[in-house]
Amino acid sequence: MYLVGRAGRLKLGDALQAGDDAEAIAAARARLPAGEAAELWAGGRIVGHFSRTGGFRTGHGES
Repeated sequence: MYLVGRAGRLKLGDALQAGDDAEAIAAARARLPAGEAAELWAGGRIVGHFSRTGGFRTGHGES
């Protein structure tokens, strides 16, 4: 998980181990600091984005 700063710069957050995307999303949500945005990656594949309000959208935001 990478935290996204106000200027859009990425900062390394927690490394997570999960069996699938749903498990990774739940684990990341539990560790995401309040008011922070983040990107969740699985290797070179983006799983999705957390907004500063806690919302989540998959991939590159297509859905």
